[in-house]
Amino acid sequence: MKVGFFRCCYGAMLILLWIAVVGAEELPIPEGMAIIPEGNVEWSGKNINVSPFYMDRYETTQQTYEKITGKNPSFFKGSTQPVEKVNWFEAEKYCQSTGKRLPTEWEWERAAQLRDKVIFSKDLVVDLGWFKGNSEMKTHPVGQKKQNPFGLYDMTGNVWEWTSSDHEKGGKVMRGGSWRNSDNSMRPSKRIMSLPLYRNHYVGFRCAVSMTHKLKGLDEN
Repeated sequence: MKVGFFRCCYGAMLILLWIAVVGAEELPIPEGMAIIPEGNVEWSGKNINVSPFYMDRYETTQQTYEKITGKNPSFFKGSTQPVEKVNWFEAEKYCQSTGKRLPTEWEWERAAQLRDKVIFSKDLVVDLGWFKGNSEMKTHPVGQKKQNPFGLYDMTGNVWEWTSSDHEKGGKVMRGGSWRNSDNSMRPSKRIMSLPLYRNHYVGFRCAVSMTHKLKGLDEN
């Protein structure tokens, strides 16, 4: 057995043991991210278990994207507005350059879940995000609406968000709805697809990272 492989697996086991003993909420939280605890999402009558992970609290903004890439391709300009007109490959490259990755669609849905007994409604959408009924047909600065139960902003509307998951009909899955869609498209379970090369002014992204992955800043303490 190679030493590097042993260290990697041993470190992962320690983190998983820590989660089991103290709970995900006791783990150190990377700056700008939230812990999404283990849970289930339902798809085609099946329960899909999602392991705990970290998720960016905000959609990636034009300011942070330009700082890393030197580019701002967005149609709606504004430093604190979500970056859009970024294709899947560019979004994934950005996340990897920051030591993260795109979330799977099941991770994304888990992070967008509402509390038990909360009924999805148009009033709830108005509180949580920007959609066709209140956006004035444009994006808005991130974090202006109420946060969801996990402390995430704009998981409802503003821009659709790329995920790492393949759609069964081809292309990549996007989640979350956008400024140009009706309130029905804001449901956490709503999913659409797009070819990964496409760039649209209603599609952005946010990054995630696995609990067992070493993050910059955390492994230096």
